[in-house]
Amino acid sequence: MENSIFLYFIKINLAIALLYICYRLLFQHDTFFRLRRFTLLFIYFAAFFYQLPDLSSWLSNHSGVTEMVSYYSNFIPKETIVTTEDTITQSGWQDALFSCLQWGYIAGVIVLFLRCIFELSNVVCTYYTCKKTHINGIRVCLLPKAEAAYSFFGWIFIYPKQYSRTDLNEILLHEQTHVRLKHTLDLVVSEIISIICWINPCAWLIKKEISINQEYQADQEVLYAGYNKKRYQYLLIGLGHSNKAIAKLYNNFSVLPLKKRISMLNKKRTNSVVRIKYLALLPLVGGLLLINNIDTMAHLVTEQMTETEPVSTAEIHKPVTLPEETTAPLPPDNETKYTICDVMPKYPGSKEELIDFINKNIKYPEEALKKRISGRVSVSFLVNKDGSLSDFVVRRSASPLLDAEAIRVAKLMPKWIPGKLKDKTVTCYYTIPISFKLPKK
Repeated sequence: MENSIFLYFIKINLAIALLYICYRLLFQHDTFFRLRRFTLLFIYFAAFFYQLPDLSSWLSNHSGVTEMVSYYSNFIPKETIVTTEDTITQSGWQDALFSCLQWGYIAGVIVLFLRCIFELSNVVCTYYTCKKTHINGIRVCLLPKAEAAYSFFGWIFIYPKQYSRTDLNEILLHEQTHVRLKHTLDLVVSEIISIICWINPCAWLIKKEISINQEYQADQEVLYAGYNKKRYQYLLIGLGHSNKAIAKLYNNFSVLPLKKRISMLNKKRTNSVVRIKYLALLPLVGGLLLINNIDTMAHLVTEQMTETEPVSTAEIHKPVTLPEETTAPLPPDNETKYTICDVMPKYPGSKEELIDFINKNIKYPEEALKKRISGRVSVSFLVNKDGSLSDFVVRRSASPLLDAEAIRVAKLMPKWIPGKLKDKTVTCYYTIPISFKLPKK
């Protein structure tokens, strides 16, 4: 369970990073502020939910995908079941390291969450303690001292005495835009995700992009209302009246974001035809969806595998002469061969019985022993609808000698219990890894 949550968390952060890089390369300099807003929120949505759709049944019908699943599953670490006197113990330092990282992450989440609660409580306390009035028909909360105006959901906080009438009208229109477009919702979402993914720099960069894009939108509305562009820019930078700058209008901006705002105010509107490039995110998300399903299918295949270790090979076996074998008939070419199904094929017995069968029948090739060759061979085969086995293929090779022995042992196995998809018996691939371990001297 913990591994599943950890893997899900890692995939979320990788998706956030990948999609943010795409945003940064393609969309950051556009003037489609509304479209950019929804694109940034879509990145969050896609990153958190692209792992949910299950396309395994559909993908299993495509041979290219099944080949990728089979190949990829060979590189996923598998739990090893040892059938000899040797035992494998997991390194204690790995558990300790993972535990430290886990508690470090939790501590970071707690600290950031408490900071968020503190900031929220400050806003709420200010709202309930300050005086309220109406300016130009707009209900505002009067700040007790001179500080930059800001808004939170439907509340607008301002200290009007420090502004001229024209400046005050521009600031109120700016803040009204934040309220009307419900920008606070975006910031709350970005704050929550930044807390959850605080170890990911891209999560913080997306939060910053959301904030600055909101300022672009609000600035644009002020200019659309007919206010003088040059005067508004002076207001932003506090030129000639340093105590009146509204660079902290919504968030506390540094000089660099302020320069970006002024640059965007003077930038020529992007041609509307360029909007089509925002569709580039769709194949990227589709690729993430495909890769995630392949990864999920490969892990499921891996879970079905049984890692075996041969019994002690101190006794050197003579070269083996393969007996005559009856090969099971191959399924018709038009019959669908699945890599994964609802109920995977199963050896007619327990996992331990499969291990015991392989251990009793495996014979370490004499030449491999002389050359000190060892390794793991992954053998894939088809479990047909009648349980017969066919189409034996080495998916992961150790050496030709060990590969041949692994195939020989696999072909000796009796009929399996076939797999099922939607309560129907189907032909399905299955892979077993067989480990060849040199005897201790």
